[in-house]
Amino acid sequence: MKETTFEESVKITYLNNLLNRSLKLIRLGIKELENVKGINHEDYYFVFLYLSIGFELLMKIMISIKSYEDKKSFPTEKELRRMGHDLDKMRKDIIKNYDKIPEDNLKKYRKIENDKIFISKNIILIKLIKLIAKFAIGDRYFELNFATRVQIYEKTNGNKKGINYSEAPIVKMSILVDNLVRKSHPSLADKRYFDDTNNPWIEVNQKYIIPPLKKFIGALARQFSLGILGNEAKKCKCINTIKRYAYSKDYKVEDRDLNIKYDF
Repeated sequence: MKETTFEESVKITYLNNLLNRSLKLIRLGIKELENVKGINHEDYYFVFLYLSIGFELLMKIMISIKSYEDKKSFPTEKELRRMGHDLDKMRKDIIKNYDKIPEDNLKKYRKIENDKIFISKNIILIKLIKLIAKFAIGDRYFELNFATRVQIYEKTNGNKKGINYSEAPIVKMSILVDNLVRKSHPSLADKRYFDDTNNPWIEVNQKYIIPPLKKFIGALARQFSLGILGNEAKKCKCINTIKRYAYSKDYKVEDRDLNIKYDF
């Protein structure tokens, strides 16, 4: 086995520092999401901001560690920059790690086979990752983009002029949650804010939005803890935090999670 050089050790240290930061950002994003009480673009902005940076850092770290495990070299700066902020493409790259599991880990793979299926096919998760990716790629400053346009008004239905925000990821997120609220609580759907325990937006976030994100975090964590990313991943400074995500109930992918049908 090739010994780790001093230069490689320094790079691993930097990745460890970034790993800790990425986990903090993801935790902040989930916490912000848990506090959303209505369709408020400002609330979702910080959810997307924290999660977009956190997930990007985490997945790029995973790609870097896996590259070191497989090739004994880290991706170049050019290769990392070429990935951009496309979280959905990174998600697909992370899925490929399941096809490279060493022979001695095959038994462990049976425990995480659900992970591969879930992060490959869960409709809500993929919608969320694509929205967060679109936000990261070009729409985190969508109000600024509108403010700097020469012409901000365009014709809408009925030949009237208006500002079309419909393609902004934060707006699409609000529409997604609103559709789920209307499906679950049709009599309450016309309201926009509830300050009580029966708040349907809190209920929908807790039932449909937060669980897929937590299970995605858990799946990524299990690639560290079960050795799929290699020995350096198992030795990282944050491994105890990662193991909490890997083995906590809310972050596990159970058989029933693979059979959820979304009707919206």
